[in-house]
Amino acid sequence: MNILAVATSDYIGFMLLVAMLFSSRIRRTDEKHPEFKIFTTISILTMVACVIDFVSFYVDGNTMPGMKLVNILTNTYCFMANPLFVASWCLYEDLKLYHSMSRVKRIYTYAFIPAVLMAVIALINMFYPIIFTVDSQNVYHRLPFSYTYYIVDIGYVFFSIWIYRSYENRYGKIRFFPLFLMLGPIILGCAIQVIFYGVSLMWVSTAVGLTAIYMSVQNEFSYLDKLTGLYNRAYLDYMLENSTRERNNLGGIMIDVDYFKDINDTYGHSYGDEALIDVARVLTFAKPDKAVATRFAGDEFIILVKSTKEKELQNIITSIRDELKMFNETEERRYKLSLSLGYSIYEPAHDSIDNFLKRMDDNMYVEKKEKHIR
Repeated sequence: MNILAVATSDYIGFMLLVAMLFSSRIRRTDEKHPEFKIFTTISILTMVACVIDFVSFYVDGNTMPGMKLVNILTNTYCFMANPLFVASWCLYEDLKLYHSMSRVKRIYTYAFIPAVLMAVIALINMFYPIIFTVDSQNVYHRLPFSYTYYIVDIGYVFFSIWIYRSYENRYGKIRFFPLFLMLGPIILGCAIQVIFYGVSLMWVSTAVGLTAIYMSVQNEFSYLDKLTGLYNRAYLDYMLENSTRERNNLGGIMIDVDYFKDINDTYGHSYGDEALIDVARVLTFAKPDKAVATRFAGDEFIILVKSTKEKELQNIITSIRDELKMFNETEERRYKLSLSLGYSIYEPAHDSIDNFLKRMDDNMYVEKKEKHIR
């Protein structure tokens, strides 16, 4: 064991996470979005583990009074934190992609059982060693059952990949969330640590993975609406400009929330915000892979589809209505969502962006007026 190498790797991991956690972006957003609270918790858990990991190596073999207890406690923390970390990562990923608390309650009531069980076993190990033992000379020894923790970790890694692939298969390619940047360093670090006894790379690898994901999320923020998580007006303008330059036809669907003022006036602005987030979720689940959903302004949204035809836009509208119906039937909200939609196709050879947007808006208001007449 090279204590200097351990200190270096844990220091790098610790400082990466400190820099990330003190970023103003994380502090501003984790108050509104539960997935950022989980990400922050995971990062703190890992940061503490970097310190404790070094302490466990430092005290190993030290026969001074009290060092054996420190050795046991620090290694117990690492074994407890390990499965809880990977389970929490799956929870974060799920919330990041699906934005559904009901889904989380349904799945993670059971998905966390292996992690909690492993944490309990780590506590029991302090009195009945089955994971690791510390001998009379205060030297740490890994026991065969410790490999169960790596098996559980691998299970959660596959679960994480399944969440990612399932989302992609249903809703299309995921932008700004490169899963391999998170899992790659962790898998490699774990593999090296399992093969070479005494090497400590697990927590620094985790810190590198978290930092990589954080950087990707930061890139995403510049083009995202903070409330709904959809792309913002800046990204919409960017797409429209590109379509003009590339001379490609572009389909658009404008969506407006019906009776949105009533939701705000009846239940308060926090419920109005919740309704907008729900609309964003409906649009995300209903649109095909090549379509991009954006928040245009206030309670108005636009879906853009490159190289499309009228029939495809009509199919997307049908999909939105089906997803909206399912949402209203399954989600327990004080309000029922209602949307008015209008579509148009932009032909760059004989059209302008302003006319394209106006046609969408006019068509949407035809439907909205019919609802208010009823």
